[in-house]
Amino acid sequence: MNVVFIGGGSFRTLPIVRAAMSDGITLKSGTIWLVDFDLERAEVVGRLIMRTPEFAGSDCQVRWTSDLDEALPGADAVSVSFPVGSSRVCQLSEQVSYQHGLHGSDQLSLSGAFRSLTGGVVILDIARHMERHCPAAWLVIHANPVAVYSGLVNNHTSINALGLCGSCYHPRWDLTRLLYEKDEYCKDYTYAEAGVNHLTFLLRCQHRGRDVYELLDEKYGNQAWTPRLSTTSGSTLEMLHFSYRLLRKMRRSFGIMACSNEIEGPRYLFPDEFPDPHSHPQLTIEEINRLAEQGRERRRQADLDFKSYLDRELDASFWAQPWRENHLFGASHDDTTAVVLHALGSGQPQWLGASYPNRNAVKGFKERAILEYSFTFDRAGVRPDPDLEVPDCYHGLITALSCHQTLLGDAIATGDPKLFSDALFAYSHHQPVEKARALWNALLTIHAAEIPEVFQQAKDYFA
Repeated sequence: MNVVFIGGGSFRTLPIVRAAMSDGITLKSGTIWLVDFDLERAEVVGRLIMRTPEFAGSDCQVRWTSDLDEALPGADAVSVSFPVGSSRVCQLSEQVSYQHGLHGSDQLSLSGAFRSLTGGVVILDIARHMERHCPAAWLVIHANPVAVYSGLVNNHTSINALGLCGSCYHPRWDLTRLLYEKDEYCKDYTYAEAGVNHLTFLLRCQHRGRDVYELLDEKYGNQAWTPRLSTTSGSTLEMLHFSYRLLRKMRRSFGIMACSNEIEGPRYLFPDEFPDPHSHPQLTIEEINRLAEQGRERRRQADLDFKSYLDRELDASFWAQPWRENHLFGASHDDTTAVVLHALGSGQPQWLGASYPNRNAVKGFKERAILEYSFTFDRAGVRPDPDLEVPDCYHGLITALSCHQTLLGDAIATGDPKLFSDALFAYSHHQPVEKARALWNALLTIHAAEIPEVFQQAKDYFA
């Protein structure tokens, strides 16, 4: 199989490639292209890939380029992973959202919506290049907001795309923590999920033949979901316990819980559990600029350190370290991109969840609506799990968020400021019209240098 990594100089690339190569089949005799504007960074990743134990005997080629047209012909899969927007603009965007009483993020938020205009133009251009050079290849998107980009590509080009997030595998960590108080990844769960990215619901789940909801009820009864995790640091444990308290509240209130410990989604369900957005620390422009410069310097130092491994002796014990202990070099077997590559390269069906058009997979939603749901995937494509249905009590919320993100994809594809305005109105956390208009105009100003100019006309439709 031939795979192209756009943003191939990312630190994520090597662990994914190691995992994909580990079966001896997926990338056998194939070509790995690393595409990056920073060609030196891609070359370092490429040369380190060629030193991995999995590469030996793979008869695989690793090449790097800054020219997308050079890499795409003959590709079976194209993976996209890059940060969207400058850190300065992203920080300002999130900060102004908090000032107006809403949280900011790169996904389910208004700041995420404006950020999608920046990345969406790039994603659409990649898909158009794929239509010319490798029309049968799958586009694997790991840049937020993944759901918007999945809708953009699937609904407006001939390319098939999956919007991937690691949250679909969170139960394999979280349920093991909750039930057995072990901070370990376990594959012995079968489950189905549906919702939107960062807010999917665990519709059903079994562990070795037992219903997981029953197991949780048996263990905790009316007690708090606060597992003892001796190997987890204090700040991480505090975050997990907070997240699990929200999952317990969902279970007690609605009989079901979210699929992931990520707290962005539950903000929509239990806003009173979170600090008032207005209390979020406010930074001056000088402080934001300084943080951006510090971020660039940290990345420069990280690149230099990563590059230094080219001159080091890397023995078998180094390569044997699991990903959790060595994020830069360990094989990341549960990375969703690696799972997709296994399915395409080996022909062996794989289970995962991703953002994809509904296409009658989840009851009660339009066919083109972007949702995240569980399915089996292989070269034949997506085969949804049966009987997927968002619980009635959450249906309105998920419909609004799905519509918001689907419309964003439509707006980017067509360059239509009216559709972008419609997408903002579809966002589920409505404010009084005057406050909403003020925030939208502020975000248009902040993002002006990084989004297509045509979207400034959206203010003409803010009623």
